[in-house]
Amino acid sequence: MIELFLIALFFSLHQIFIKKGMNYGDANYGAFVSILVSAILFGSLSVNRIYIDMKFVSLMVLSGILHFLFARTAFYNAVNLIGANAAGSLAATRIFFAVVIGAILGEKIGLNIILMATLIFCGIYLISSPKGVRNFKGISLGILTGLITALSSGIVKEGMKIHGDPIYGSALGYLSSLVFYPFAFKWERRGGERFFVPAGIFAGLGHYLRYYALQSHPVSVVEPFLSTYPLFTLILTLAFRDIENVNRSVALGCILIVLGIETYFLV
Repeated sequence: MIELFLIALFFSLHQIFIKKGMNYGDANYGAFVSILVSAILFGSLSVNRIYIDMKFVSLMVLSGILHFLFARTAFYNAVNLIGANAAGSLAATRIFFAVVIGAILGEKIGLNIILMATLIFCGIYLISSPKGVRNFKGISLGILTGLITALSSGIVKEGMKIHGDPIYGSALGYLSSLVFYPFAFKWERRGGERFFVPAGIFAGLGHYLRYYALQSHPVSVVEPFLSTYPLFTLILTLAFRDIENVNRSVALGCILIVLGIETYFLV
């Protein structure tokens, strides 16, 4: 079970290093460095895993571009604008969006889902209230991260049905994102590599352990642990007070969003 705690911890450390790196380089440059590091990591692990199936490759490339290119860049910019705690909690709404997409497709909506939506809405309201975060663009990017990630997860699921190798699938996603990144985003300020490089490593390790855990644990166990990473981030930022200021509204909003996500798994 220790790997489940490590997943949340690695994603939290990822957020902390992102925030520190943005004191030196801008968000887009940080995202590029992070993707580069993750691409090298997963590419190296996939040297002997090459599998050619056009549908599988297409799905993994599409999911990677959505998740690692657009979602990660949106998340980095959200962290830069509203801080790691608020951005992490808003991005954790990916489970909420996944449920909404399921409802559109005709899946049953129970009381736990209604309660989840209510708690998440209240959490977002607190974070975005005048006493929380006053940056509409940052809030929007945080929520957009959750939406794109949810869409990407659905595509990954379909790809894994064709070929169950998440390491090679991740490599395809990271490498394609790395190739397309300079065409999609530009950066104005370089620097902070000593923070962005470990951010990429922690993000890569988090994804690897997530896939590894899913091989031996059900989704209903892994996802609740993963969704608690904003609380780890909150604890770490409180421990290092020089990173960002955490007020009562942001802290309570983060907790409500995580509680809302956990509510989904009560039934």
